[in-house]
Amino acid sequence: MAFSTSFIGTSGNPRLAYNIDWSVGLIGSNTREDVMLVQALLRIFYYELMGFNDGFDPPPGETEVIAVDGAKGPITQRHIVHFQQQAIARGSNLRADGIFDPFRAVGASSTLSKTRYALDLLNNGCANLCDRQGIDNYTNLPNRQDVPQLLRSALKRVKKTANKYTYVAPVIVPATGGA
Repeated sequence: MAFSTSFIGTSGNPRLAYNIDWSVGLIGSNTREDVMLVQALLRIFYYELMGFNDGFDPPPGETEVIAVDGAKGPITQRHIVHFQQQAIARGSNLRADGIFDPFRAVGASSTLSKTRYALDLLNNGCANLCDRQGIDNYTNLPNRQDVPQLLRSALKRVKKTANKYTYVAPVIVPATGGA
């Protein structure tokens, strides 16, 4: 389920970023709230900041704004792949794998691939560009009436770590000695 995570921004002030518990994309878990968050961030980045997002354009041929409906279909997948390709073309150290994984911490790299998390980069782009434009589309995401209630409720939860990275030790049941 999508959630908010707090961190200290470069200005020294507390900030929020939005994260997912499970992967969204080509072979992701694609839970409804997680997909909604990815869709909402892509909508902000590509459509609400259009013309102010440093030349990042929506995927070619997309004529409508991406829906925030929680269904990971071909339109959402095209946006994920397109964002990764554009970020890589501009010098970001990402994997173009068609998946948005939860990030471990704001600004952290993947422990396996040593690349940047695409979702962290998307959060950063939305936050910085909204700040630059003086709009609160990103910071106000948990309160926006045009965002589904399910996502707004999920983003009111603040936690540090995605469930994907939370290790739960197996329960060992003692043997009874049987006969």
